[in-house]
This record gives sequence, structure tokens and C-alpha cells, in this order.
Amino acid sequence: MLRLLDGGPATLRAVPAAEDARQALEWVGALGGVEGLVGKRRNAPYAAGLASGWVKWRQRHTTEAVVIGVTGTTPAMQALVLGRPTGGLMRAVGVSLPLAQQVRLAVAPLLHVTGGGMRELPGTVGGLPGADPVRFLPVKPEVVVEIEVDQERLEFGRYRHRPRVRRVRGDLTPEMVDDTQ
Repeated sequence: MLRLLDGGPATLRAVPAAEDARQALEWVGALGGVEGLVGKRRNAPYAAGLASGWVKWRQRHTTEAVVIGVTGTTPAMQALVLGRPTGGLMRAVGVSLPLAQQVRLAVAPLLHVTGGGMRELPGTVGGLPGADPVRFLPVKPEVVVEIEVDQERLEFGRYRHRPRVRRVRGDLTPEMVDDTQ
């Protein structure tokens, strides 16, 4: 079975099997470049779909981003357009998951609309290639938030998966956000 991976991309590789979740999690760092694990019960048959019984685990990292816009028309759907400084300019790097009520209540009074109405980002900033454009209302880039991401570095200038906003970082200004990520 492992011969199927011979000659395949370096990003696709077999990892040891384990019944102990703690042992498997220790391998994530030791294997270098592995961003997460998937698993299922040994005696369970393969099944596709969300109800398949597979479990997915990804490493999580925290970093900061600047709020540059707001999406969504209802509070339950509102998300933040996130930016990071690049070469002296603020560049959109992702769209957050919908905001938890606690975060929404903390960030809303701090945001100031820039004017000019709704704008669009390519769908690749908020999702995958081929995704629909993301419509958002621009805000002044004054608020820094802590975000949880599943990759340490940007990929093609964006986060591959939507970050979760954890909290407002009132102790940081946009100028303090590291542009070397």
C-alpha cells in the first residue's frame, strides 16, 4: 500500500499509526511540516462525509492582524476582513470566521467606516481559488485583534483557512503588527 506514495509530492506522506492520541500528537512536531492529523477507529470501515467518524486535529497558532473591513448583514454572519502590513502597505490576508458575540461586542464600538461603500476582495482571500468574491465594508485600519490560525506563515499572501478572532488587542497599534510573517 505504501508503494502508492512512491514518487508522490513531498507534502503527501505516510505517518506511523498509533492507538494512543498523545503519542500521535508528539509526532506532529517530530515529523516536521506536518500541520495536523486525521484518524478513525481501527475497526471502523472507511466512510466518506461528515458523519464518517473521522477525527481531524490541526496545530493552532496565534498571531495578530489589523481589522480592515466587516462582512455580513446579520450579527450571526459578521466576520472581519483582516490585514497585515506588507512593504509599507496594508494587505488583506483573510476573512475571519463569524465572530463570537463577546468578540463582536468588544470590537464593534472601535471600528470606524472609511466611506465609499461596499468593496470586494477576490474569493481567494476569504477562501479557496474559485470562491465567490467577498463583499465588505471598509473600516479605518486602527484595531488590532489576536487571531487563531492553523498555519504559522501566510500561504500565497493569505491564510488558507479562515482565522478565528480571539480578542481585541488594545495594547497594540497597527504599526506594531509584525510584517515579516
